[in-house]
Amino acid sequence: MRRIAIARKWLVARLSRETSSGRFVPEMDGLRFVAIAMVVCFHLNGYLAAKWPLHHPGTLPQSSWLAQTALAGFRGVELFFVISGFILALPFAAHRLTGAPQPSLRKYYLRRLTRLEPPYFVTLFVLFALAVLVQGRSASDQLPHLGASLLYLHNLIYGSASSVIGVAWSLEIEVQFYLLVPLLTVLFAIPGRGLRRAALAGLILSTISMQSILQPNGRVSLSILAYLQFFLTGFLLADFFVASWKQAPTTTFYWDIVSVIGWPLLGLTLRYDSLAHWLFPIFLFALYCAAFRGRLTSRLLSHRSATIIGGMCYSIYLIHYEVISFAGRFLMRLGDGYPVWAYFLIQLTLIGVAIVCTCGLYFLVLERPCMRRDWPQRLRNRWREWMNPAEPAVEMSAVQ
Repeated sequence: MRRIAIARKWLVARLSRETSSGRFVPEMDGLRFVAIAMVVCFHLNGYLAAKWPLHHPGTLPQSSWLAQTALAGFRGVELFFVISGFILALPFAAHRLTGAPQPSLRKYYLRRLTRLEPPYFVTLFVLFALAVLVQGRSASDQLPHLGASLLYLHNLIYGSASSVIGVAWSLEIEVQFYLLVPLLTVLFAIPGRGLRRAALAGLILSTISMQSILQPNGRVSLSILAYLQFFLTGFLLADFFVASWKQAPTTTFYWDIVSVIGWPLLGLTLRYDSLAHWLFPIFLFALYCAAFRGRLTSRLLSHRSATIIGGMCYSIYLIHYEVISFAGRFLMRLGDGYPVWAYFLIQLTLIGVAIVCTCGLYFLVLERPCMRRDWPQRLRNRWREWMNPAEPAVEMSAVQ
């Protein structure tokens, strides 16, 4: 039992992500888990719906209540946008509102580069190679899409998601937001909580109003102009977290009621899309407040299992659809003959385990090492040691 406990402790330590600032907000990793689970359910549902007629002609799996619930998973990306807004705004809000050290813009952008780009670039080249060597796509046709994706410009150039890595459409929007962050953080310099939060809320409503007038489509619908309100919602949440909650929110069971009622209502955003366009950022803000302030909600989202999976959400997001496609070839027959909802749950369990195991290994090998702020220096030092090994005789004389 002691060996099992030691092994479990070692595994948890290895799978837990590292934070560059040393600040760990467990509820945020729990919310990352919720967001990535929604995205996985959405894509798994789409995959099964596409393959189902090949084995069950004449049936309609999308009529299942569980399949309809899974369709709400496309909102998971918007949940990620709120999280990004909160995380990136936090050090700037702490500086403006509490006098914490001023964040360095140089370090800010360098950290984004060293933390996120290596896993993204490796994934991009691997998927490009698989598309050419396994799927038989033309390398010359795919090269322009590869180049545009490397520069995070595919959405703007082609007006569509990348054919090399489809999930990168949202990453390109994230990059556009990163460039705006230093400008938007000026909002935290507005004196007075009421005025500052009114300005943030007004900017959110103005963004939504602009979208309602312009009716974003094509390139605009795949740009920051179509999603800025969610990042700003994260800014508003950071304001409350720093100024009102002093970065240590008190919890109460009343906020748990908001969670119990609010999360199941996510599916209604599909039926009332025009109304949800206006209310969804407010809806998410309330749910995220409940994540911090709800006694049971906070405890549930801070559970080690949720924070570990949420902490590796970037790796999961990058390759989860490829895992679904590969594992589904072998697993989708399992559960035949069961009701559609039971079949979906069986597939979600089996393929979910495949995703966690595969992406967990991907996280350990590729993403987690990049979480160390000094990994470029470590790599450079190892390269120098390998290129210029010390002479044993010299080392011995130095010791003597």
